[in-house]
Order: sequence, then structure tokens, then C-alpha cells
Amino acid sequence: MIYKTIKDYLEASKDFLENEKQFHLGVIPTEQSNPITRNLSAIIAKDTAEGVKTIFAADVNVEPVARTAFHTPEFAAFIDDIKRCMDEKRKVVFSSVGASGRMAVQMEGAWRCFWQGLVDKLPNHRYEFLQLGDVVTSFITGGDRAVVRSVENFEDYMTFGAKQVDEAEMTKGDVLVALSECGLSASINGSAVRGYELGLRTYYLHCNPEDILRNHLDRARAVFECVDEYNENIKNGVPTDKYIVKIPLVVGNMAVSGSTRMQTTTVELLAAGAALEIAANRWLKENLTEQELSVIGGEFLTLDQYADAFVSLNKQLMEGEALKGIAKAVDFEVDTYNKKGLVTYATHEYLLDIMTDTTERQPTFTLPPFRKFNDTEHEVSWAYTKDPLYPNEVAWQQLMRRDIKGLEWTPDDYRAMGATQDIINNPPKVSGSELLEYCIGNEDDQSRYSRDNAYLVLIDINGSATKEAIAWYKKEVVKFTGGKVIRFGQIPSDVIQEDEIRVPVELPRTCTDILYHLLIKVAFNALSTGTMAKMGRVFGNWMVQVLPTNKKLIDRSTRIIASLAQIPYEQANQEFFKSYYNRKPEDEYKESYVVETLKRLGFDPTKDIE
Repeated sequence: MIYKTIKDYLEASKDFLENEKQFHLGVIPTEQSNPITRNLSAIIAKDTAEGVKTIFAADVNVEPVARTAFHTPEFAAFIDDIKRCMDEKRKVVFSSVGASGRMAVQMEGAWRCFWQGLVDKLPNHRYEFLQLGDVVTSFITGGDRAVVRSVENFEDYMTFGAKQVDEAEMTKGDVLVALSECGLSASINGSAVRGYELGLRTYYLHCNPEDILRNHLDRARAVFECVDEYNENIKNGVPTDKYIVKIPLVVGNMAVSGSTRMQTTTVELLAAGAALEIAANRWLKENLTEQELSVIGGEFLTLDQYADAFVSLNKQLMEGEALKGIAKAVDFEVDTYNKKGLVTYATHEYLLDIMTDTTERQPTFTLPPFRKFNDTEHEVSWAYTKDPLYPNEVAWQQLMRRDIKGLEWTPDDYRAMGATQDIINNPPKVSGSELLEYCIGNEDDQSRYSRDNAYLVLIDINGSATKEAIAWYKKEVVKFTGGKVIRFGQIPSDVIQEDEIRVPVELPRTCTDILYHLLIKVAFNALSTGTMAKMGRVFGNWMVQVLPTNKKLIDRSTRIIASLAQIPYEQANQEFFKSYYNRKPEDEYKESYVVETLKRLGFDPTKDIE
């Protein structure tokens, strides 16, 4: 764990307070409380649907922020560069961390799925389509292992992000897209600076105000200084082979304070996804005949239509059958977990989308992480994902649609990058082979029905639950306490199972289906957040069950304690480290250090906000 090389909790606190001021982030909007959701835990405790509606209400800034960005010359250049890379068969590489990193892998998977799917429809273009599928790729801080489990402390190093850019083997003319999320993660800022140094066409999408990031964070300031240098060269007509452009997507405070898996990743997915699809549509129109275009399917939207579609999505989720459906799903999960049960989601086409939300529950709410298939020692994760169609190795191939990207870094590599001695002595297990040890395939996994109240949940999106998937579900569900079917989007008229949970939403179908990926993202974010809030793992809209896997989260834990216990930041930090150092290994997921500390200080996390 972070800081465990320092033996005394007071010394650890002193070190953090004196030497890690770059991680004292209370001034950052995405780290602050959102007035819209201020009483979320109290609202959802009384009325699940109203609580879910409150979560969706926090998306109010997503559409106007995205629409404003869509009409800037910087965004136009972004689309042009993606299209150019398609024409020249160059790389567009998305770099990010945590929730944004998993979202980047999702976008890459959707992109590859579209182009690979065209091969059967238009076989004469098969070679070119496969080339185009390889144009867009991604890497996540910590490597692909981070798709299933956060890699502790990795986002704290600019050098780690820079090394991953080097390992992507990009050359001038390629495009690097740094999804900086809140702008706080050193690794992504490091990747953006490295892209600039290498002369890559670099775009920096950030979701906190530039002036605040410049004034308070050296790692963010380094990126904006690269932007300044580029703009000055362009203004003065000075030839330059270094290129970096910022695209602000500032959506304000999160639905749950600091939980950037919410609005920041939503606006990033809307903006970056729209850019990819607009570029793809331009290529299709230029290179295919009218008859060929007619068999592709899907609508060709304008940028404003993407913004309009998000407004429609948000409106549909906040009323009628869709709202009732998500509220029903929340109540189902709350009841299951309160009875110490388990949920296993089964889906194929949208497996990565649902895995992303399920993975992120662990650090957000201090839940047991995904467990490897042969691991019988650690606690089973509350929720998990399975592909009903394929065994594990093939399921991972289907999920990633490319080779797994692990980090094969040695102690010497970590030493050269300035990592802590703890990382050098105990390098994290982030190689490519690690991912295959997490069984997401259709093999029998007794751990998922190892106790009472374990449920198998079939997910159907736009009819994606094929007859083969349904047959597997019906065969396997008898091993569990029971089963549930949850259906989203354009729901067919058939009935898979009595008492289905239905979330009907009508959206345009586009080439990579980005709008339905957005649906699943925001719906599952609301499902998991609503569940945890109703279970008391959110207080107000504070993430009191946060698991501090990096310095940003140590600061967040400290600020929550200071705010709720009404004590100075410095005292709150000492109290946090006291809990942090006294925790027994077997109690790691018992409850968060924040809640433990608040209880020790005599604060009741269940009382009403005054």
C-alpha cells in the first residue's frame, strides 16, 4: 500500500502534508460537492426513483459543454486529424487513466467492431476495413490489467504516462488524444507532454478550468505551457514540428463528489465518440458507392444532432418506464447485497461497457475487487461480468479485439522512472498474462453462486441477447438462487423471462453505436451509485467509502473527514493515516478508512445533513 514504507502514521501524515501539496485538491471543481445532489443519500433512502432522477439531473452541463466544444476550430481540427489518419492509415491513440482509460478501451473496441463487421457486408473492401480498424487504439495507465482492477499509485507519475507513449511506437503524423478527465492525474499529463516532445499531433481534453489547473498543479501547468509554446509559434509564424491543442470540457461538480467516472467521462465519451463517428462517416461517403453505403446501416448525424441526442437520452431516463426500470434495478441490487448476496452480469455485445462500471465500484465504494479464477483466498467481488457465448480466452479476444497490452516493466524501469522504493521492490503484476487469469468466459465459476442470494443477471440491449445467450442463461441460472433479466434501449416485443426489468430508450443508431454506449454508461453509473447511496455507502453526495489507491484519493479522504467532522485539514489527515496504518489486512474491505475515522471521532455518517 501507499506510504507503508514509512513506519509511523504521524510521519506518513507529515510527509503527505509537507511534500505532496500537489495532491491537495480541495480547490478543484470536480472534487467539490454538487448542490444538485447534496442530499442524494437522504432522497434515495426515501424514494429510489427520485434518488435516481437526482443522479441524472447532475448531467445538466454535459450537453451545453459538448455543443460549445463542437463549434470550435480546435474540435474541427481534431476531426480533421482523425480523418487524415484514416486516409493515411496512421494511428489515433487514446491515452487515459481509471474511468476515462476504461472508456478509451471501450471506444477502441466499438471502433474495431464496426470496421471488422463491415468485412462480411462488403468483402471487396475487407483489407482496407481491417486497416481502418487498426487506426484507433488506446492505452490505460497500468496497462490492460487496469480494465479489471485499479493499479495502485500508477496515476501519480508523469514518467509512467510518458513511457507508455514511447511503447506505443508512434511517429510524427500520428494523433495522441490525452483524455485528462479532471486534469489531476500525473500519468496522463505526462503522456500529453511526451506526445508534444515527440512532435505527435496531440489533443488534450480536460474537464476542470484551465486557470485553476495552471495555478495549483505543476503537472497540469506543464501541459498548458506546451500549448502556450505551440500557440506562440503559430502566432509568430515560426515553423514548428511540435503540436498540442487543448479542448476544454468543463462540466463542473460530479454527482458524487470527486467521482469522475460520472459527468467527466460522460462528456468525454460524447465528444470523442462523436468526433470518431463524424470522421468515419466522412471516409465512408468519400470511398464507397451509394449502393455500398445503403447496406451499412445507421444514421449519419451532425455534431449538433449528437448533442440533441444526449438531451433526449437524459430526458428519457428521468421519466416514465425508463426511470421506473432503473429504480427497480437499484432496489433489486440493494436487496441482494443487504442479504450478503452476489450479482453476475451476463452479456456479450456490451460486456466491456458493463465491466467498466463493475470494476469502478471497487475503488469508489471500497468493495472487494474482481478475483482471479483460481483464487480461493480473497473475498468474492459483489458484482462480476461473464460472456455467455465464449470460453475465457476467446471472450477476452472478443472483448479487446486486439492483442492484450500489458506492462512488462522491470525494477530497473521503475527506478529509471523515479518510482518509490516500494514499487521498485514489489513491482505490480500488470503483465498481459495477468488479464487472462480473470475468467470472464462461459466456464462454470462456482464462486459466483457460492452463497445464498447469488443471482445471474442477463443483460439485453437492443435485442443483443441472442438465442444462444438466452439458452446459456437458462441452463446456468438453476445453479444460482435466481435470475433476473434487464433490458435496455429498443426492446423487442418478446419476453425472455417474467418480471423483466425494462429501461426503454429510443436513440439514433450510428456506426459505432456511441449513443447506446452512452446509455449503458450513464444507466449503469446511476444503478451502481444509486445502489451504494441507498445502502449508506454515500453520505449526502460524499464518497465516504472511497478506497485510497493513490495520493489524489488520500487527499479526498482527508477532505471528506475534515468537512463532515468539522476539523482542520491537517488534523483530518493525521486521523486518516491513523486508521490507514492500524487496519488489519483481513479487514481491508470491511469499510472505508473515512467511515472508520468518522466513527472513531464520534460522527454518525447516517445522520441528516444540517
